Amino acid sequence: MSAETEFFTSDIKRISRTDIDAAYFSMSPERRKKCDGLRFQSDKDLCIASDMLLRRVLSERLGISPDEIAFEVSENGKPCLKNGGYHFSISHSGEIAAVAVNNACPVGIDVEKMKPVPARIVRRFFSESDIRFVFEGSVIPDGKIEDRETLTRFFKVWTYKEAFVKMTGEGISDNLQSCPYDENNCITKTFDDYVLTVITAK
Repeated sequence: MSAETEFFTSDIKRISRTDIDAAYFSMSPERRKKCDGLRFQSDKDLCIASDMLLRRVLSERLGISPDEIAFEVSENGKPCLKNGGYHFSISHSGEIAAVAVNNACPVGIDVEKMKPVPARIVRRFFSESDIRFVFEGSVIPDGKIEDRETLTRFFKVWTYKEAFVKMTGEGISDNLQSCPYDENNCITKTFDDYVLTVITAK
């Protein structure tokens, strides 16, 4: 078997309420608890849709029913398959759920719906090379990042960092400057108002 990473997306608008409600009861108790803790129904639906998509993808590759797939949490808190076989990562934003799987290597995925963000956020999380990439120079402007091209570059860097820490299992921290954006170390897709990045361990 090859170690190629595959990734998939699902639009919540195309999933019926009936299917969402039914899928809720197929989730693991831990995932259901996380879903219940979300404040907004839209976020709960995205959480369920992500689980639906992951179970469907793994079911097709493992040749078992989605209901038979069991998950556990590793020592560093990263979700994993109970019986192994595939590494995976999930993400959701806006109305999109996303999943990445790899049968041999750890993988991380992040999808974000683009929206204006305060330019000052880059000082905390971005390296000098990240800043030069986003703003095409070293000067950080005042106010918000709003123009489409700069926002796209910002979210390419942001999704890279999120995908990177999901791959390693470290979680988001103040140490994101230590993983500067490397366009040769990821797959990035832009579509509609979204940016999606996938990283596979080497």
